[in-house]
Amino acid sequence: MTQVPSLKILCIFSPVCTVNAYRNKNKTFFITDIVDTMTRLLTVMVLFSQVFATRVTADKPGAPQCEPQNMLLSNVSRELLVTWEVHASCASLRDQLIYELVVLVEDKPVHQEEFAVMADHIGSSHSWSWMSFLPLECASHSVQIRSRYTNQTGPWTTGTLPGLEPSAEIQVYPQDHVFEVGSRATFCCIVPLGKTFSTMFLSNYRDAPSNMSMVNNHTYALTVDLLWPTLVSDADVKCKAQMDEGGSCAIVGYPPSDTDLQCETRDFQSVQCFWTVGPQIFSDPTTYWLLEKSCNGQPKGKCSQKVKVNNGERNWTLIARNVLGSIELVDEADLTKRVYMYAPAHMTVSAVSARNVTIAWTWTVQQYNLLNLTCQINLYDGTTNIQIEMCDIGLQSVVLNGLIPNWSYSAKVQCATETDFWKWSEWSKSISFHTKGDIPDALDVWMHNVNHQTLIIWKLLEDHQSHGHIIDYEVTWTDLAKAEQENKICVVHPTHSIALNLSTFQKYIVKVTARNTYGSSDPSQIFISSQSQDPEMITSRINGTGGGFSLSWAANVTASCGYIVDWYPVSGNSSEWLKVPPSNTSATIYSKNFKDGVRYILSVYICTEEAPVLLEKREGYVKEQRIPDNMFNNLRWQQHASDVTISWDQISLKEQSAHIYGYVLYCIDESTVLRVTTDDPEATSLTAAKLKMYSYTFTVHALTSEGECGLTTINANLSIQTDDLVSAIIISLVTAFTLVLLITVVCYRSWACIKQKIYPPIPEPVLTGKWLSPKGVVPYCPKEELPVAVPKLHSLPRMSNDGYICQRDQLITSTKIPELDLPLKKNILQTSSLTSTRLNIPSVWVGNSGEYYPV
Repeated sequence: MTQVPSLKILCIFSPVCTVNAYRNKNKTFFITDIVDTMTRLLTVMVLFSQVFATRVTADKPGAPQCEPQNMLLSNVSRELLVTWEVHASCASLRDQLIYELVVLVEDKPVHQEEFAVMADHIGSSHSWSWMSFLPLECASHSVQIRSRYTNQTGPWTTGTLPGLEPSAEIQVYPQDHVFEVGSRATFCCIVPLGKTFSTMFLSNYRDAPSNMSMVNNHTYALTVDLLWPTLVSDADVKCKAQMDEGGSCAIVGYPPSDTDLQCETRDFQSVQCFWTVGPQIFSDPTTYWLLEKSCNGQPKGKCSQKVKVNNGERNWTLIARNVLGSIELVDEADLTKRVYMYAPAHMTVSAVSARNVTIAWTWTVQQYNLLNLTCQINLYDGTTNIQIEMCDIGLQSVVLNGLIPNWSYSAKVQCATETDFWKWSEWSKSISFHTKGDIPDALDVWMHNVNHQTLIIWKLLEDHQSHGHIIDYEVTWTDLAKAEQENKICVVHPTHSIALNLSTFQKYIVKVTARNTYGSSDPSQIFISSQSQDPEMITSRINGTGGGFSLSWAANVTASCGYIVDWYPVSGNSSEWLKVPPSNTSATIYSKNFKDGVRYILSVYICTEEAPVLLEKREGYVKEQRIPDNMFNNLRWQQHASDVTISWDQISLKEQSAHIYGYVLYCIDESTVLRVTTDDPEATSLTAAKLKMYSYTFTVHALTSEGECGLTTINANLSIQTDDLVSAIIISLVTAFTLVLLITVVCYRSWACIKQKIYPPIPEPVLTGKWLSPKGVVPYCPKEELPVAVPKLHSLPRMSNDGYICQRDQLITSTKIPELDLPLKKNILQTSSLTSTRLNIPSVWVGNSGEYYPV
């Protein structure tokens, strides 16, 4: 009899029947029902064709009877497992036998596959498995199998694994399953009878693409794309039907993806491997197996097993396994060339001196004594680590040289194979020791000129330089012109400077030594001459950077021992310095004593075999700061007519917290602001011209890189200055009077010459008879006064307006000429003209005749 697959007629011949069956129940699945109905029609057509083909083939004579027998379907780890047996008559076949398999879910064909059985396996039982996209609990799964040999096929054999029936509670499958990242998972919800499905979703899993569908009347499916792992908690699948709720847990992770396996040995009796651990499933950690032995209980990413290590390469295999899969890592290596040594043990020190010490250790593995080893000694002096490497076969001790006297150290050692270097061992335990003391190191000496004295200064020795407690310093200086005369003085520690009165015209050599309990240091010397003094040199400006100064200079061929850069604040006498080798012409200076807003003087000296020579000089600030207000001392004003001059005292460098590039004056009244500036940083006054007679507020600022600062204010009331006007008038009058007086004096002293030029002398008349002088006529001399006899008129004389004596209508004569004690002076000569013409002889006017008679 030919077996024909049973068919369930579920209203499949009427799509309208199916649609009406669900339309009133749930409109959400209307379209889904239509598609489901069409699929069922196609399924029926396929089954009828298979039945027809089976009957035709079975009727052919000589067809092999190798159809499956005792077919069984089961659920094994979510896989559909099909097992069957073959009739013994098929064992005689010589060619392979093919089985055709068709998988149906809820009577819908979803998968088709062929299964080949080789001739030597025909006659035994067979099995085939398939992973369903839908949990096997959620729907009925059927498998149809038939055999095919050459061109002949057998009848179909069908087996069914039914799904779960609804229960009193909501059922969600799969339960607590682990999925791989990137996979698509389908969850189903079986709703109890009499309950209406509401929704199904995945919580605790953000933004996952999903799709919901109906499997049958009481089963619904949710398909989700799982794109990322669940790291610390699982995702919850929830299904709701009216007021009921059910759920399941889903875990998303990766199959093992560990990499980079490396193996080594430490003692030639075991192997230790380590690798890079891949992502882990938080609820199901990956398990590891090295050389087929479990690594449980060992650190993550490491595993060791006991095995004797011999020469030659071999495979060292690690297997990593979790619920999603497994991976095998292999490292092919000769572990005798991969020796990771144990740390040196039992560290000891011996033969400790001021500058040397011996360190020794032992090995816990005897094979190390036969290896060519290189060891690294780490020496720590309290501030820095110094590493020293030594090589030898089975190396177990080293001698350290060049240590600091009177100093504490700690040392530790690590080693590795020299021939086939693999990696350094772990560090040994540290061991401490203290070296013995010694004489101090030589001092670093410099000089600085302060108040016409030469200050000899030196740097205090650090602890690693003093090699013991410093007691004092010895300073000696010698005038090279008087080499036999040496001056010496002792300076008690911690004083580290001394001021000497040295002549600027002589050359000196100064030596300084330090003394501790172990002796005196080598002397440090410095030459001092006029070249060492600060000459009048132009000082350039420098700006600080990064909390210090960066400066450079031109190379000098005479710098046999390099350069010295020194610096000090303008407000103090302390000086610091830095010595630069000859190959460098730049330096970056930092000091713990640097302060913002303080001006520093920096000098570069050429270091020669004799006295240092000043090369250049600069000044600047590490960082400029705003000058505080009220910087201008003794601010005052003075008015000159409509001009006002604002003056102040010179600003000292100590008070300047920034470079001053000039000053600005603001003249502020009720409505206007006048601005006056100057670019002279040495200025001490500013003048505002042509101001009106108002009340003004004058503010003075300093111009710096930080802006206008140092604000200082003064108020002034401008008025017309009447005292100045009176003073101007008095000065003008005094000046005019002085000028007139001066002209008068000059004219008086030179009157004769002026008269000679303006009024020449009148010639003296010639007299005869009794008018004639017996001694003759005396010549006229304008510079002398001579007595002249003047005739007297015996009448009542009167003086005419022009200075002559006359008497009208009377003739008065006299033979006697009385002497008038009147000298002939200039005023008389000036009034001796009676007519408009000069008279050559004397004459007298008589009576009314109007005639003149000669006398």
